[in-house]
Amino acid sequence: MSSMGLNEIRIDHVFDEDIYGVVRADAAGTITYDFAALDQVLLPLVDNGLQPFLSLSYTPPALGPTLFGPPTSMAAWGDAVTALVSHYRDLGHSGWGYEVWNELDTDHWTGTIAQYNEMYTASANAVRAADSTALVGGSAASGMDSAGNWSGQFIDYLAENPSVPADFFSVHAYRSDAWNEGPAARKLLDAAGRPGLPIYLTEWNNVSIMEQGVGNGSDTNASVSGSSYVAKRLYRAIGSEATKFFYFTPVEGLRFNLPYNGDLGLVTVDGHRKSAGNVFEMYSELESTVLPTTITGAGSENEDVYGLVTANTKGTSVTALLWNNTENDSRMAVNLKGLPFKEANFRVQQKTVSGILGNGFADGSTEVVPVYPSANENAPVTSDTSRKPATAYEEQIVIPAHGVVSIEISPTDEPVGTISRSAEPSLTNIAAVASGASVTVSSTVEDTVKGWSATKLTDGRRHSFEFSKAPIRGWSSDPHAEPTATESIQVDLGSVRPIDTVVLWPRDSQTLHAAGFPDDFTIQGSVDGTTWVPVHTATGYTIEKPVSGPQTFEFAAAEFQFLKVEATVLTDGARDGTPAYAFQLNEFEAYRTGVVNGGFELGTLDAWASTGKATVQSVSTRSGQYAVELTGKGASVSTQVTGLLPNTTYTFGGHVRPQTSKDAATIMVGGFGGSDVSTKLSSPRWAAGWVTFTTGPTSTSASFTVSKAGSKGSVWADDFVLTQGLTDAAAGVSPSSEPEPSTKD
Repeated sequence: MSSMGLNEIRIDHVFDEDIYGVVRADAAGTITYDFAALDQVLLPLVDNGLQPFLSLSYTPPALGPTLFGPPTSMAAWGDAVTALVSHYRDLGHSGWGYEVWNELDTDHWTGTIAQYNEMYTASANAVRAADSTALVGGSAASGMDSAGNWSGQFIDYLAENPSVPADFFSVHAYRSDAWNEGPAARKLLDAAGRPGLPIYLTEWNNVSIMEQGVGNGSDTNASVSGSSYVAKRLYRAIGSEATKFFYFTPVEGLRFNLPYNGDLGLVTVDGHRKSAGNVFEMYSELESTVLPTTITGAGSENEDVYGLVTANTKGTSVTALLWNNTENDSRMAVNLKGLPFKEANFRVQQKTVSGILGNGFADGSTEVVPVYPSANENAPVTSDTSRKPATAYEEQIVIPAHGVVSIEISPTDEPVGTISRSAEPSLTNIAAVASGASVTVSSTVEDTVKGWSATKLTDGRRHSFEFSKAPIRGWSSDPHAEPTATESIQVDLGSVRPIDTVVLWPRDSQTLHAAGFPDDFTIQGSVDGTTWVPVHTATGYTIEKPVSGPQTFEFAAAEFQFLKVEATVLTDGARDGTPAYAFQLNEFEAYRTGVVNGGFELGTLDAWASTGKATVQSVSTRSGQYAVELTGKGASVSTQVTGLLPNTTYTFGGHVRPQTSKDAATIMVGGFGGSDVSTKLSSPRWAAGWVTFTTGPTSTSASFTVSKAGSKGSVWADDFVLTQGLTDAAAGVSPSSEPEPSTKD
């Protein structure tokens, strides 16, 4: 989510007992608070540059008889809010936004408007008392014009009670490609004596239905909530009176047993970005100033075929975004004048989202694609050229049906002509059934209704869900009365394959997080299925540290056809008061990354040399448990890979997150028999960076370095890989093209 340019993530169901279990009461009625499950969701967001925005909902049994009803005691409800806000304030996370309830005008609220207003006041006072820098607001109705005028009645209450804290007014925006809610709310707020109160649209999309069938929702570029719709809608947010817009929803949230089912996420449950996610990234790459632009021609009257042009504050870089929200390709004549490149070459990069490009749905819609990222998942650079000096840029741009195109123009030292590019490196889960692997287990609970099956170990579905329409729990061995028992998983890869990484995905539902993950186990490999070589041994694994998220085990590369995880000390897989010791997993994965300790999952800098301050840490990571942090001036890490083939093209890449744009990260490759090659990333979010190089006639090794700029701040780096392949030259655009304002025909 960080890589798409998102800044805040709204979290609903915060007080829902079945989801996070924050508030509980014992038999005597004594209230206790437990933030462990909520922390597992919120703190990783914070650690990776995303700020939580919390919806204070719904009523747990400890505070009231019904989930969607008013609390029995407003004082007790206020105490719970105080405990929540204080908990995160004490962890150093002050200044968050807190929204009181969610869609009180639907069946999510069974009380009256008067009861809501009372609860809002109790909540707002509690938030303000616990954290004076926090922001609080409501009423989060499903629309300004919903039956009962709930939004209007809440604003009337604010008018009648000017001392009640309100830092923003919130409402949802569906069933439209406009933003009528902003002007409507502004008019009422001004009349209520709350002029200038920020308006947050805390849910928006075309529709709110989360199960529309494969190919619908936000599944693909042409879906009703797909990429071209999102591009148009985000543009219309400019001047809409609202200051924050929360897309519903960042990650799929309803039907988890299908890779696509017409849900509304920007990312699938199993980690593949949807085409609409690429549009968010494109918007995040726009410059800070929107330039006056003239757009004419068919489709421009309703902004279905349209765009915008932006420039940075210095006027040295220009980025345009064009979209086509129709069923046919459209040609746009782009003419930009006044560019500052009279005496210097300039670079023009184009990215495209279409029915294929930047559209993971095209790579596979009925099963989880075992390649990360999949071939067409991320919007590719489809044209990259260096142009001769000029003060104008002119081009005929074909925007695909329901497509989006970004154009970035910036200074360059590259010679005039096409700039060759390589594809982003990817990793293939060779243990997936989609990769031809098969799995056998020592014992198994087979219950498809409850979501158990050995086949789920290699089906690509990484997460477990207890409360969905079709529960997903992965695989479980038979239960045992005692923890000391032997259970195992064995995967046949189909042929001997090079491997250096195994990833075990534990159960991760809030109520049974990491249940059944073994304490003692070994990971082994074999060529013939008879003679086994241990590659990792663990003892007391769940005792030493909490098990959260994928457990990644990196080791020296070896060739195996069979992989086995044998557990000898099990943990409780039931957690219902009667222990049932079992070996349970959601997913088993295996990879060849090509870089020893490339994800730093050894918890050390083994295989890497460092300069300055370089630390392996577990706070900010892209995946797994660890990443390296480079801090201060001159910090870098480097590693050398041997055993490469001469005269062979390779791509080395990974992911970095600079703390600020001044903490730019550089990924460099040298010592391969050619000139050093590098790429620089400065955007303060997780982003992929890679360089391609070709070894010399006698070269069989290369050195890889990751370094940071600036004397302060940090850069986090993770998930480095080395792949072998050919350089793909980007489709060229004739550098003789001259450039003018923006027009479309």
